[in-house]
Amino acid sequence: MNFDELISLLKNDIRIFWSWGVPSKSFVVDKINYPTMVRFTVNGHHHKGHVYIFLNGSDLFDVFLTTSQGKIKNRTDEMGLYFDQLVEWIDEMVERIPEYR
Repeated sequence: MNFDELISLLKNDIRIFWSWGVPSKSFVVDKINYPTMVRFTVNGHHHKGHVYIFLNGSDLFDVFLTTSQGKIKNRTDEMGLYFDQLVEWIDEMVERIPEYR
């Protein structure tokens, strides 16, 4: 997983990314363990805590939403997400409300 490409993907629509309330300097990257993991903090309408993104063996993304203490609140249910589904799924779980249409 290329960190710069992933961040570019997440920030492709910067308004959506900003709506998640991601503080600057909140990204943590694990390059030691496999699979590589990216974690960042969010402060959205539906979820406040951490978002973990892993690249699984099928080259799909597994995403976990946790509290700040690490309790899993939501996940992609082992189905994996393609790169073009990633931002939409995170936005749906973290921030999106019907009034944003």
